[in-house]
Amino acid sequence: MKKIIIVVVIMLFSAFSQTPSKADLFSEANKLYEEKMYDSASVLYLQILENYGKNSAVLYNIANCAYRNGDIGSAILYLERAKLLSPDDKDILANLDYLRTQTIDKFEKQELSLTQQIIDKFQNLVSFQTQIIIIIVLSFLIVIFLGFTLFSARHRTAKIYVMMILFLALAVQGISAGVKYTEQKNNIRCVILAETVSAVNEPRGNKIIFSAHEGTVLNVTKIVDNWYFVSLQNGTSGWIQKQFAEII
Repeated sequence: MKKIIIVVVIMLFSAFSQTPSKADLFSEANKLYEEKMYDSASVLYLQILENYGKNSAVLYNIANCAYRNGDIGSAILYLERAKLLSPDDKDILANLDYLRTQTIDKFEKQELSLTQQIIDKFQNLVSFQTQIIIIIVLSFLIVIFLGFTLFSARHRTAKIYVMMILFLALAVQGISAGVKYTEQKNNIRCVILAETVSAVNEPRGNKIIFSAHEGTVLNVTKIVDNWYFVSLQNGTSGWIQKQFAEII
């Protein structure tokens, strides 16, 4: 009852007052978390996301709140969302690995070759959003050096070499960002939030293809009305209702 009252007070305060600063909200949410008021803390963390945009640290904390409340599915969902923003964060990866041991469905990780591991490591160095910023900065620097090269003969050779290096870095980041964008656009995934979900042969079908349990991550290849067409790692596919899962 105490938690419900706190949540209501927070919502009323948000409705009739100016939006608190991000730092104030984060600090207050952390205090509530320390006091084990996980639902109330989640309300404030979600308010930060709504008012100030996506943030991996906030998503990570929401996942912790969900885990403390015994909601493994939501914990994995928010950790997966945090991973999209900070793909190489060791805490996020470690918590995801741990939570996967708590789920009923166990799927073996695909073994990658050394080359694939190196590429995957490079792709996970920074998020897609950070790469866009890097590309903008590199493009700006190239324009500046191009201007200096055209209008000043001094150290022209050195400036050309610098531009070549910048062009190379821009090309690498551009290709990497392009691959990452394509993967994120085409690789839609969802997390099962219900205790058990049966994937059927067609929307509103009655033939069960496979069953998935809370916390399982599935690939989504098609969305029709209130149904997701999902698949396991081994390619087995079926239809599940949207209400039982949420897109990462």
